[in-house]
Amino acid sequence: MAYVRDVMEKEIVTGKSSDSIQKISKVLTEKKMSNIPIMGEQDELVGIVSEQDILRAMESENFINKIANDIMTKKVLSVKENDSLEYVSKIFTEYPYRRLPVTRNKKVVGSITREDIISSFMSDYY
Repeated sequence: MAYVRDVMEKEIVTGKSSDSIQKISKVLTEKKMSNIPIMGEQDELVGIVSEQDILRAMESENFINKIANDIMTKKVLSVKENDSLEYVSKIFTEYPYRRLPVTRNKKVVGSITREDIISSFMSDYY
């Protein structure tokens, strides 16, 4: 059985709740990410900003002055390193997420994408 720790991306890209919408947008586009975890004062996961959050914010007045804290989703679904890929694949089929943060004691230690899981499953056949 394969686990999140076996395939997760360990290069951690995060933002701060005080980061501007411009900074968050730049990171998402440059790193080709669909979302970015937002960290609090103690480096704990406090939210996530997705492409959809940014698009939604663009519809509001004065969106250019918004920061991550204004637009982030505060109820974040994350997975653990010891979760099975089967468990995580069920999350990806039930929810529209493309990337999930991997946490240990509320700290982000990596991320996992739909592509990571598919690649892992396909590696058994190639």
